[in-house]
Amino acid sequence: MEAKKIIIHEALHEPLWELSLNALERVRASSPRPYEPNAELERGEEYFLLDLDEIPEQPEKPSKRKKSDLPEEDHNEDRTAALVRTLRDVGILDVLGPYGLPEFAPAIFYSVAWQQADDAWVHFIRKTNPRSVFKPGLKWFGFGDSLKRIEDPAMVIDEHVDIILTSDQLVAFSGQHLRTLFTDVHIVLQDVPKYVESISKVLEEESIGITGDAKAALLAASKRRVSFAARLYRLQERLSEIKLDLDRLGNVLDLHSIDISSLLDGEGRLHFQEDQAGLFLDVLDGRFFKDDWTGEPRRADRYSRWQPTSSQ
Repeated sequence: MEAKKIIIHEALHEPLWELSLNALERVRASSPRPYEPNAELERGEEYFLLDLDEIPEQPEKPSKRKKSDLPEEDHNEDRTAALVRTLRDVGILDVLGPYGLPEFAPAIFYSVAWQQADDAWVHFIRKTNPRSVFKPGLKWFGFGDSLKRIEDPAMVIDEHVDIILTSDQLVAFSGQHLRTLFTDVHIVLQDVPKYVESISKVLEEESIGITGDAKAALLAASKRRVSFAARLYRLQERLSEIKLDLDRLGNVLDLHSIDISSLLDGEGRLHFQEDQAGLFLDVLDGRFFKDDWTGEPRRADRYSRWQPTSSQ
C-alpha cells in the first residue's frame, strides 16, 4: 500500500479540526462493541473497537535488500496490517505536490492526521476517493465577487469519518469499511492453501477425511470470493470448538433437511465441488436455522453473539 501526505494550509485547520471533533463526539455518544466479522452495527448507536494487536499480522512483501541491510525491527517476519504500517509515521511519507495529485491513483481513502504530544499520530479516515466527484464534463464554480469557474479543483473532503486510528486502537463506524481497508483483519489471500491444509489435518485427526476434489473446491471458491477465504481462516479455530465427527455432522444435515450426499462420499469423506463450498462453510459455521414462529428455514447472512439478559 502506497501513501503520500499533502500539506494543508492553516486556513483549513479549523474546519478539519471540527470534522475530527465531531467524530470523537460520535464515539462519546455511542457504545463500543468487539469486532465480529459477521456482525452489523446499529447505526448511530454502536461502533467497533479493536486493539491493534487483535489484527492478524501478515508478512511484508519480500525486500530486494539483504537481511543485514534492514533495520533491526525489520528482521521480524510478521508485520501489522498494511494500512496501520503505512500510517504509523506520517513524518516519513513523501509529500504529494499539486501536479502529482491527479496521477496518484487509485486513491481508496484519505486521512486527516493530527500529531500528538508524544509524537504519535491520530488518523480520521474516510473510505472514499477524494477526487471521485471530478467526473469528465462537470464544471466547478466558486464565489469571489462573482461566480467564477474553478479551473483545477484538487480534492473534496466531506463531513464523514469512517475509522479513527490511534497508535494502539481503532474505532470503526462501519464493518464494511473496516473489512475493505483492513483486509488483514480477515485474511491474507496467498495463505489460503495453508488454511485448507490445516483444516484437512484437523478433519483427519477427527477421523473425517476430505477428498482432493473438496480441497480444490475450497481453494477455487476462495479465489472467487474473498468472504470464503475469510471464513476458511476462522474455520480453523471453530473446528477445535465444535469437535466435529460423522455422527454430529449427519445430525446437523438431517436437522436442516440437507442431503448427506451433498457433502459426503460413500466412504464418509467430505466431498463436494466448488458450487457446494458455500454449503460446506454454512453447515460448519452453523448458519442454518428456523423461524421460531413459522418454522421457515432460514440462513444467517450476518450474525453476532447474543447474551441472554437477566430479568433482575
